[in-house]
Amino acid sequence: MASMRIGLGFDVHRFTRKKKSLLLGGVKINCGFGVEAVSDGDVVLHAVCDAILGAVSLGDIGDYFPPGAEESKRLKSVDIALFVIKKIKKSYLIENIDITIIADNPPLVKYKKKMVDYLSKLFNTCVNIKIKSKEGLDIPSKEAISCYAAVLLKKRNVGRRTSKNLGGIW
Repeated sequence: MASMRIGLGFDVHRFTRKKKSLLLGGVKINCGFGVEAVSDGDVVLHAVCDAILGAVSLGDIGDYFPPGAEESKRLKSVDIALFVIKKIKKSYLIENIDITIIADNPPLVKYKKKMVDYLSKLFNTCVNIKIKSKEGLDIPSKEAISCYAAVLLKKRNVGRRTSKNLGGIW
């Protein structure tokens, strides 16, 4: 098994006026609208969790929290993240997380540092966030927000080089 693993995650949710705030990267965004979702709809945490699970061939969050299941309703995305962290923590370290949020609205720049700080603590790693405009294009929709996340995981206790196990080279 490889000592380093890469995962890519994606999530998208449609905006709704039924909810009055948006949750992104664990941070409440006061914007007068939220997203349609079974859970709290945090596209950032969902994309990161899918990236982590994908990196170690454990499927995606829908495999563990099916959208139609009663127990999946009103789930907090942070609880999904804690579940995913627990699943991998004995075998892998999260080396870094790179996130791209795609949205024209709401304006997110002022929330970026809060999201990075929150996610860095939650996942105990280096986190980078990029916020990209859709440039007026319908990518994936003017009525939605989307997020890509890439992660690099490192197998625990791999790569320790000693003179004993490498014939004195190191």
